[in-house]
Amino acid sequence: MSKNDDLDNDDEMFEISKRQYKKKSNKRNRSTCKVQKDNDNYNPNNYTPEPLNESSQFELQPNSEDEKLNKKRQSHTSANSKRIRQKKQSQKTQQQQQQEIQQDEQQPTKGDQEYYKIAQLTLPLFMQPENIRDSKGRRPDEPKYNPSTIQIPNDQYEKLSPMLKQYWNAKRNHFDSILFFRCGRWIAVIYNDAIIIAKIFNRYLGFWGKDRPCLTIYDNQLPIYQRSLLEKGYKVMIIEQMEKAELACKEDGEVVKREITQKISRGTLQDLGEIDSYEQRNLLVLVYQKIPLNLKGHSFIFGISMVDCTTNEFCFDQFFDDAQYNRLRSVIYNTKPVEVILCRTPPEIEKIIKNICNPTVVLSNKSFKDCEFIFQLLKTEYMELSKEKTINESKQFDGIIVPTNKHQFEEKMEIDINKGSFSNEKKEIREQQIVENYQLSQDYPHLLIEMEKLFYHEKKQSDKEDDESNFYSYYYTIQSFYLLVCYLRQLLISHSVYRRGKFNFLDSNFTLNTHLYLDSQTLEGLEIFNVNLQTQITTSGSLFSYLNKCVTHSGKRLLTKWVQSPLLNYKSIIERQQCVKELCNFIPECYEFQKRIKSVTDLERAIIKCFNTIHSHKLKAVPSNKGENISKTKLKEIKNVLSNIRQAAEAFKIFNQNIKQLKSQKLQEIFTHKQNTLILIQSLDELENYLIIEDNEPKPVQGISPEYDQTMNKIIKITDSLQDELEKWKKILVCPEIIYIHSKIRYQLEIPEKYVEIHQKPKELIITSKIQGFLRFQTPFIEEQLSQLRLVEDELSQKLLTFINEYFTKFFTYRKEFFQLISYLSEADCLISLALVSKEQQKQVSCFPKINKDSDERDFNLIQAYHPSLLLNRNIEWVPNTIQFTDSIDTLLLTGPNMSGKSTLLRLIGVSIILAQIGCAVPAQQFSLTPFDRIFCKLGPSDRLFEGKSTFYIELEQTKAILDYSTSKSLVIIDELGRGTSTYDGVALASAVLKFLSEKVKPFTLFATHYNILLDEFELYKNIKKCVMLYYREKDLVIFKYKLVEGVAEKSFAINVAYLAGIQEEIIEKAKQMQVKITKEEFKINRNREILKKFNQIITQLL
Repeated sequence: MSKNDDLDNDDEMFEISKRQYKKKSNKRNRSTCKVQKDNDNYNPNNYTPEPLNESSQFELQPNSEDEKLNKKRQSHTSANSKRIRQKKQSQKTQQQQQQEIQQDEQQPTKGDQEYYKIAQLTLPLFMQPENIRDSKGRRPDEPKYNPSTIQIPNDQYEKLSPMLKQYWNAKRNHFDSILFFRCGRWIAVIYNDAIIIAKIFNRYLGFWGKDRPCLTIYDNQLPIYQRSLLEKGYKVMIIEQMEKAELACKEDGEVVKREITQKISRGTLQDLGEIDSYEQRNLLVLVYQKIPLNLKGHSFIFGISMVDCTTNEFCFDQFFDDAQYNRLRSVIYNTKPVEVILCRTPPEIEKIIKNICNPTVVLSNKSFKDCEFIFQLLKTEYMELSKEKTINESKQFDGIIVPTNKHQFEEKMEIDINKGSFSNEKKEIREQQIVENYQLSQDYPHLLIEMEKLFYHEKKQSDKEDDESNFYSYYYTIQSFYLLVCYLRQLLISHSVYRRGKFNFLDSNFTLNTHLYLDSQTLEGLEIFNVNLQTQITTSGSLFSYLNKCVTHSGKRLLTKWVQSPLLNYKSIIERQQCVKELCNFIPECYEFQKRIKSVTDLERAIIKCFNTIHSHKLKAVPSNKGENISKTKLKEIKNVLSNIRQAAEAFKIFNQNIKQLKSQKLQEIFTHKQNTLILIQSLDELENYLIIEDNEPKPVQGISPEYDQTMNKIIKITDSLQDELEKWKKILVCPEIIYIHSKIRYQLEIPEKYVEIHQKPKELIITSKIQGFLRFQTPFIEEQLSQLRLVEDELSQKLLTFINEYFTKFFTYRKEFFQLISYLSEADCLISLALVSKEQQKQVSCFPKINKDSDERDFNLIQAYHPSLLLNRNIEWVPNTIQFTDSIDTLLLTGPNMSGKSTLLRLIGVSIILAQIGCAVPAQQFSLTPFDRIFCKLGPSDRLFEGKSTFYIELEQTKAILDYSTSKSLVIIDELGRGTSTYDGVALASAVLKFLSEKVKPFTLFATHYNILLDEFELYKNIKKCVMLYYREKDLVIFKYKLVEGVAEKSFAINVAYLAGIQEEIIEKAKQMQVKITKEEFKINRNREILKKFNQIITQLL
């Protein structure tokens, strides 16, 4: 092993001491150099770690053996080391051997935590904890310390090799990212990043030089590492080679050019690979401002911007919220972001978000900007180069400022890592040159235009000195969106995600008036998406799992939105209900339709992935030796997408014969869309005619790209000459068996050994390798042609890249047709899912609810209904229940023994309303209702330890939301209010809340309680009906009938439930004795209660 004693930055990949090398078993030696076996001259006995060079031929230790090495770790103990030394060094004394054994016992193996600590100590001085500083020279314990940067002293930086300077030029401003560094056919991870990965993935950690812990990764393993690291909260950065080492013609001391091709965070992962999940991957930006308490109890205002980078779907919102953050909780629960950027938020906000969905949280200290500046900045990606200087006269831009030049307002986020110079401070480079002849694209989002128009309108109406946050209705929304766009630019994906985005406004205030509002507590309490089994949270048994018979990912995402926000408008509910009813008459066609689209990929994400390719930095990278060209990979992807689009479009033809029978205009629109289909098929034909795949190699059809054709002709000419060379040697050696072999070296003449022996080997033949019975040769002509072939193939890759950009741009022009198809496909999938559920119910009991028009008269009659999730188990004969509300009776005061089915009944009512208002059939004999605007649900005990809130405190927070926001059109479900405190305190609270609701707000209310004293207190309330879950007693047993009837329960029978739960009889007997004592004390109270009851009867007669 050669070593440079003068320099610390030698390029040996693994430096292993002689002592360590001797201790390694022959088996480990063989596994370590396994990758060398591809070389025809491989000799396992002569193996030494090879020096790292810029050629793509260098070898690193493969990670495929890491698991084996870790399993063998225990076998290399001190006892094993002792036996080896006894054989090789038998001349040593026993005392010397014992001393060496003790030393070896202290030396850690390469998988132990102690070894990682030692590896940490080998890192450069500027990375050691006692020396580390950010780019501004601040220590971690100092204010405004930036952990994403690191300061490298100039004297230490100048000692680095050119390649490591490339590494640190990138790493110094992304110190919190795991950096994957391309070195030929391998991807290297070095320094502290290598230690992190070794710990997480139990990898075998080696060394490259003296102070560089290192491990290597195969290309096909990279996505697995990426996704795992992102889910653990790390950021990932990838550096690729922009040129091939053998073609770069670098002078001494120079290295191949490299660039940062990807920066990925958890919320910006676009390539999901084999992850088969329909759920959204939202990146959410949240800004916050405290405001004076208003009449509605609002204390805060939030601005939200959100994007799903797998679908390029943007959503905005701005809303007021109370001190309990109820609206914020609902937004987070419904969107479940995987990454959240917080700006100006207090610590409790982060706790709330992590308690709901545990995303990666990024704290931003970026300052707000003037709205006018932001609106100009947002147009940057949408400025298009115009051949002539023109003035955009489009009316769609009336009322906003349209720039005519393309300014660069923000600092450039792309870093030139190939610079040899170094500066400790991050420079803000502003674009000085203004390029003229730019105009704003017609694709500029309409939503952003309307927001800008509103800004200038409200600015005119306000005082000139007034702050923008005081007059602009969406000030905090636009600030959050500004932070989001800056973040996307920082990660190099603003051109692909923001420029190709779809924009919507959540507008919570508007949604409250158009949809049934379900807050996070209601969704949890009614078990809409998840069922809390205490030991685990599962989707099995939830309402969504009951409804979800969709077969496409986009359909499942749409159904999720339908269930989260059921309809409120009468016409909308009837329209969807009619669609589901009619589809129930075409069940065979529905099954066939789903069968055809089931194999279709997630079209929405696949199309967006193709769109994002247009501006992908990955296209610039040269392919690794054994890796496929990224350009060809993308062409194969788009070819597959086009095939899936055609398959989805053809599936709609199943309903062609039934179109005339469909009365629903919505269904006719979905299953016909003739104009859209015609344009779609034409676009597919055009795009498919541009591209062909021959021998699994995608390429443009001849004549589409003249430059590509010319280069391809050069390659054909070279390959023809090489084929002529083969024929030449067949004639010279009189051997028709000579063929070309393409192994590590391409175009080797493989000649049977006997033919070489018969004829004296010509001088032109240069031996390259030998196998049994054959010799392999090249000639000077072949070498020359092969060199030319490499150059032309590299040129062809560049021409293919040009074609890809043109082709994908053409593909993007048909986005409206593609997205329209996806919209129809998703809606059809959802409606069919509801139809299949409705049809399945008819085997037992089912009805489509009668929806009453919005009016002052309220109605709710649910006759003989079942909880839908229970019907999945057909081995049990479930008991149906009837629940009725009228204007005269709006409250049911529910009592009953423990385990009598009260909670299931309460959930049944809420779930039935949701089913009705999404247009689905309900498992009941009959159901009529006036649409509800909101469902409130306080069911089951829960605490929030992460927020430091007790169960009782959470109960009161939920109760406050009910009291603040419920209306006469709401449904309120309250189960056992006051159980978290003493009996008298609980009774007092429950009484006050029930009185407020029944007297002032008057929503439809189900109030379940074990406080029997409330029954007497509300005896005279005509709008309150007392109900009980039916039961009867047999000696000490309580038999539950699970039937709701009018009446009251004499007590809760807790001791009987304890008996059923299997509590020891000794304890139960003591409980009974205590119950007798308490009952005697209650006798006095009961006498007073009887007096109160008689008094109430007299008053009733008088009235």
